[in-house]
This record gives sequence, structure tokens and C-alpha cells, in this order.
Amino acid sequence: MTASTASRPSIVILMPMVWGVRNVVHSGVLERLATAGADVHLLLRGYDPALLKAPEHAGFSLAASCQSLLFPPIKRRIKGRSFLRDVIHSAFSKRYKIGSYAIYRRWYERDYTPAQRRKVQIIEFLGTLAQPAPIFFALYAFYDTLYRLEYDLEPLRAQLQGLTPDLIWSTVNLESSFERAYVLAARELRIPVVNAVLSFDNLTSKPAHLVYDHYLVWNRRMKEQLLQFYPQVSSNQVTITGTPQFDFHRRPEFRWSRQATLKRLGLPSETRYFLYAGGNQVLTPAEPTLVTNLARRMRQDEVLKDYWLVVRTHPLDDWARWNSVLDSSDRVVLSQAWDTTADAEGWALPTLQDQARFINTLADAEACLNIASTITLDAAIFDRPVIGIRFEHESDAPREVLYEEYDADHYRPLVESGGLRLAHTWPELATLMKQAITMPERDREARARMVAQECGVVDGRAAERVANTLLDCLMKTEKGSLMEYA
Repeated sequence: MTASTASRPSIVILMPMVWGVRNVVHSGVLERLATAGADVHLLLRGYDPALLKAPEHAGFSLAASCQSLLFPPIKRRIKGRSFLRDVIHSAFSKRYKIGSYAIYRRWYERDYTPAQRRKVQIIEFLGTLAQPAPIFFALYAFYDTLYRLEYDLEPLRAQLQGLTPDLIWSTVNLESSFERAYVLAARELRIPVVNAVLSFDNLTSKPAHLVYDHYLVWNRRMKEQLLQFYPQVSSNQVTITGTPQFDFHRRPEFRWSRQATLKRLGLPSETRYFLYAGGNQVLTPAEPTLVTNLARRMRQDEVLKDYWLVVRTHPLDDWARWNSVLDSSDRVVLSQAWDTTADAEGWALPTLQDQARFINTLADAEACLNIASTITLDAAIFDRPVIGIRFEHESDAPREVLYEEYDADHYRPLVESGGLRLAHTWPELATLMKQAITMPERDREARARMVAQECGVVDGRAAERVANTLLDCLMKTEKGSLMEYA
């Protein structure tokens, strides 16, 4: 293990995705770690020192340093590495009977050529053969070997050696070159890595992750899944902390008056509105057409015509695709995920005000409409009615939307909980919207159960539990007792 040259313990936090700004800086985790005496070094994908000097990003000043995440240079292309990765993902999903894999595969294959479909058939055949543990784990290790042959990890090792961390915290668990490169470099330097499972869908919709020394998860179900999927991991290597992203919902300093919310959204005083939460264009390319039709139908309905529609864009979406929706009705407004312009890969520096606008928009809405979105949980925390749109068989609705995601492993429990209502036709959607107005308390108990089951404890103190767990892991590294994977 690499020991810090300073007297203070040192933690490096990997932040390859924008969610890290919220979960690490705005939530207070960074402040708690720094107050406890740790030197915290932030490695940001979109590091811009000039932007971090702005008053709205003052929270970053608590870090001992901020640096850029380094993308590993390519040494030489290894043919077949991506193919092997796909075989491993197929084998993983078959081993553990993960139904989401087939759902997403069908979606991404819908426009494949015959040659591409034959390649998929080969991958699925090899994935079936690779299910047995000896074969699967051998391929899993071989993939890392190929990765090291293709990418040069030396710049990353040098960066980590210069920072001398006692511990690394990985804030996402998604397959990315940033993530894998740093974790492999850390293994070579014998630096333990703690991982926070970012979202409730990650273990099943993005399978065959890296294996870490310790995990932070939302809830008991997530812990059980993790232990099932990764038998190398023991129960004491997984801590249920909840997630800091829901802390803001319980912290009174982030709540505005209703009038303040309406003003920030650009809505007239006393306006009542429904919130439509947009998805990512990859899974819902035709969604703006659907919302345009929704706005038109609301305008023609004797009850709904008096209500506005606030469309919140997905943080990783192409926000420009929603501009056409504004032409559909004079009672539609767009609310971008944050005010800062994101780069091509969705990296930005959202502010505390962006986060506050999000939660207050939810809290004051009549109901939240979406298509299999995580925002269902956010709305339920505020006890707002949730309506999921599933127009698979509705003739007057666009087809280029992954309605089948409601059957994915992570989302099916939400549907089964009764905490949201599904609309399968336009008339059913209109009825559910009107019932949300007249009977908002309906499904209240089911929403509360859904939150408890999927989010874990939502008490505004998840950031505190995350920081305490990291500090506990840091103490174990000093004693040499935190398990490492070579």
C-alpha cells in the first residue's frame, strides 16, 4: 500500500461523471472528510481551474488539490478486446439470469445489419459457454491483461504516486476507460479502492463491473445483489449508506416557497403544473414528439387546459431536441438540468441552485410524468403522484421509445410496489393526471414503501454515513486490514 508522505491521511476521489459534483461536493461529503483531517484530492474529468474560482463553486476550495482525470494513452490496439468484453457481459447476465440484458440488447440491435446480428449470435453462443465459474473468471482476468497491453497506465501511476493517497474513492461503477485505468493503476500501487454504486440500476443494467476493496450501496437489495454477482466480495466489504443525492430532499435550507419556485421556472403567480421528466435520447429518441402530443391534448382537455407543463431535461440529454416542444403550447416551459452549458459528454459544474431548482420543481408539481426514470423515486420522496407512460400499444404514440424498460430488473420492483401508476393509453393518462389533482394522497403508503425499499434510509444524512465509512476504511488501510485485490 502506498503511504501518504504527509502526516494527514490522504484520499483521492475519482469524478469522471457530473454526478460526482452533487454527491461529493454539494452534499457535504468533501467538507466532512476535510474537517476530519483528511487531505482530499479531486480528479475531475472536466477540470478547469478558472471555473472553480467562481463563487458558486466555492465548495471545491475544501479539497487539498483538484486535477484532471487522465485518459490513458494507447500503446497499441488489441483486436478482440471489445469482443471479449461483450462475451463477458453476456456470460455474466446468463449466469445470474439478468433479464435487463436482453431488453437493452434488443433495443440497441433494432437497426443492426445482418452481419452485425450474426456477430451478436456468436457473442451470445460464446457467452453461454463462458458461464461456468472457472471459464468466466479466467476470461474476466484475461480482459484486464488485454487492457493493460492496450493502454499505457504509467501517466496515471505517476499521478497517483505524486498524490500518495492512502485510499481512492470511485464515485461511479460504470464501464469506462477512466474508471478501469485508475483502478488497475491503483492495484499495481497497492492502493485500496472504495466504490459507491452510483444508481439503483447499475448492477443489473451495466453488468460485469470491476471488483473493489469496499462498496457503498443504497439499500439491502443492492447489497444482496452485489454479493450474489461478485462472490469474491464478503458481506463486511459492503456498507449500506443510502445515497447523498437524496439528502437535498430532506434539508430545509434547499426548500423554496412556492412563489420562488414559480419565479425561477418563469411561470405566472399561482400557476399549477405537471412535471414531465425527460429521458436520455439514446433510449427515448421520439420522446419530444410524445410530449408535444401531450401538451396538445392538455390544451384540448376541459380540466387539464388550465395547467402548465414543465419539461425537465435529462442531464445527459441533447437539450436542443426539446425546443420544438415549446411550439406545441403556450403553457409549456423547459427547465434545463443545470444552467451551465455541458460539454459533448455531459460534463458540467452544476451549482447548489441547480439542485435546489430540481427538488423544488418536484415538490410543487401536481404529479411527475416520465418513462421509466429514476426521478420516480425523487418524486415519491416528496409524496408526489407518479405516472409512468407505457404506450407500447397506443396507436397515436411514437414507437421509438424503450417502453420495455419498465420490465428491467431494477425497475420492475417499482412498478410492482404500486408506488407509481402506469398509463397505457392517452385516455388513461388523462384520467390519472386528473386523479393526481383530486386525489394526491392515493398511493401514499405505496410510495413510502417504494422509497424505503429502493432508496434505503432517506433522512438527509447519507453524506455523513458515506464520509464516516470512508474514514473508517482509511483507518483500516493504516492498519493494513482493508482487503486488496491484486
